[in-house]
Amino acid sequence: MGRSGLRRFLCRTLFAATAVLLVGAGTANAQPTDLLAKVVVIGVPGLTWHDVQVSPELTALVDQSHVGSITVKTAGPNTCPLDGWLTISAGTRAWGSVLGQSCAELPAVTDGKVADWQTYIDRQAEHHTGAPLGRLGASRERVCGFGPGAAIAVAKTDGSVSNWSPTFDAAKLASNACGDAFIDAGALPPREGREEARRRVAELVAQARAADGWVLLVGVGQELANAHQQPLVAMQLPPDNGPRWLTSDSTRRPGLIQLTDITATVLRGEAKPIDPAGDAQAGPLDGNEIHFDGDRHTDAAAVIEERLDTNQRFEQPRPMLVAVSMTILVAELLALAWFWFTRSPRARRTFTFTLLTQGGFFIAVFLSTATVWWRWPSPGFSLYCVVLGISALFAVLTQVFLKRYAFLGIALAAYAILLVDGVLGTPLQFGSMFTDGPVIGGRFYGFGNSTFATLAVAALVVAGWVAQKLIDKSRVQAALAVLAIGGAAIVVDGRPGWGTDFGGIIALTPAVLLMAWLTWRGSITLRALIGVGVAGVLAVTAVAFLDYLRPADQRSHFGTFFARLLDGDVSDVLIRKLQMAVAFFNGPAGWAMLVAVVLAMLATVLPARVPFPAYRSFYTSLPMIRPTLLALSTCGLVGMLLNDAGVALPAIMTGFAVPLLVAHLVAPGQPSTVSPESHLVQESKSVD
Repeated sequence: MGRSGLRRFLCRTLFAATAVLLVGAGTANAQPTDLLAKVVVIGVPGLTWHDVQVSPELTALVDQSHVGSITVKTAGPNTCPLDGWLTISAGTRAWGSVLGQSCAELPAVTDGKVADWQTYIDRQAEHHTGAPLGRLGASRERVCGFGPGAAIAVAKTDGSVSNWSPTFDAAKLASNACGDAFIDAGALPPREGREEARRRVAELVAQARAADGWVLLVGVGQELANAHQQPLVAMQLPPDNGPRWLTSDSTRRPGLIQLTDITATVLRGEAKPIDPAGDAQAGPLDGNEIHFDGDRHTDAAAVIEERLDTNQRFEQPRPMLVAVSMTILVAELLALAWFWFTRSPRARRTFTFTLLTQGGFFIAVFLSTATVWWRWPSPGFSLYCVVLGISALFAVLTQVFLKRYAFLGIALAAYAILLVDGVLGTPLQFGSMFTDGPVIGGRFYGFGNSTFATLAVAALVVAGWVAQKLIDKSRVQAALAVLAIGGAAIVVDGRPGWGTDFGGIIALTPAVLLMAWLTWRGSITLRALIGVGVAGVLAVTAVAFLDYLRPADQRSHFGTFFARLLDGDVSDVLIRKLQMAVAFFNGPAGWAMLVAVVLAMLATVLPARVPFPAYRSFYTSLPMIRPTLLALSTCGLVGMLLNDAGVALPAIMTGFAVPLLVAHLVAPGQPSTVSPESHLVQESKSVD
């Protein structure tokens, strides 16, 4: 067997040995649509589902189409038409607009070349997008363009355009001169003339269909830089096998595609087309081919209403997150002031209740999705009430039934709910307050940073409690319990198709290993600490490598990053992530989070310096408290240093863990001090 054969054999053996991490990776279960000879993309910046609702011509297209929404997030903070067309050109998110300025006019075509093309290329380098402008035009023969936006889409890597017309030409589209085609229908005007513009869009669709093409009508950006952000319209005509819901493997959500999926569809899934301007190949596409999925739809009015409801689902969580958080914070401060000045039993119970309500909030953000609040009257207010209600309900139930160990009930509930949600493909997280949503476009499936932070705290707290129950019987059993409970969280968080969280397993794996070691040995040496770090790196690398072995269009974030690493194409990615992490310090909120996080971490390392006797006594009262707190700090520190969420990740962990800890310390019946010598007596009388 030659060296290459041996390498293939080892790769296949390693893949088979750990297939449990990859089998059943979540996809949209979509059936590929056989593309016709010609794909015609009609781009309409600003086309919303409200436009479809009020336009009889566009409404009539719904039952003749596969339908969905398209997220038009690009590399910059705004998605102007220029950004959208550049993103289609590159197949990855591009940055076109100037930060802080209104949307500029689309560039003209002069002497067969898009004006200022080099400026846009330089802008990608300036913002480290890594977007290879001109990839689509350089990779497709006989691709036609009509209108200024289409010139950007079909331009080659040097900005030159051929087979392009400044206005739509139906005869040319139907001729053999055109293969695939892009049509810029123009941005919809914000107010006057919008109705007429909608009629022109419907006419364009009819003319494009006459050319025997596979017509894709999509929004490609917002018409204004400060336009209300929402997923825009996507329709594909004619429907294959009856009208259904558009989707792609890049979103894995029926009824949702993203802008880069358009490029992948026109390129028929070619992940690395050759860049004729140089010897190197462009990096992988951000999108995947568009498919259809789900049940047939035959009622245009119901489809439109469902799309409008879905927009509410994605628009309301972020503003309501602030409203609910501030409500709980104000309640906590008022209850703390009452307890501080009166020390009455009722004030103590009220303060404990508000702290547990904050803990319950980290469960309510997920369970609220199951209520389908976006279909209720006043969706925003409904979400506000639902989340507060579920948060308070968990506080009441755990306070009544578990008393001093109410914190454990909340941690256990969060752990169980998120494990189940991860295995099911994160239906509770998607559209919740803890997901970016399709407007921001950060993550369409798997666990986001906030969800991971919640799971990490819950897993480590539950693991610490179970280990405490076992540690006097056997330290080995206690350590194995930590590995089992923490390991389950790592697998669900990291497995492609479940949590699919690359950064999460990087942070959680060393924390679980450190906690298990401290449980087993009681202390840790420098050599063991290095070993724990190396073991964590190897585990993450193995998962990424195995995902890389799959076909390019089936890889998750793990395999894509590994491929970029092998290609030497990770510098822009790493710089962008670093910029995202550092961006939190552009205002006082980021620095405040950093101070709070550092103080919380120091409290776990230097408990004797904490000016609260109850905490100092608690820290030494039971053997598993120190390993649990150190593991929480380790997870937060690694996550802050290696995750694009930066300081926000440990801040979210602190926001979940600290209220549970304080609630335990001030709960009615909790001793004010606990001596280290009495922990065995306490354990037998209280813990059991």
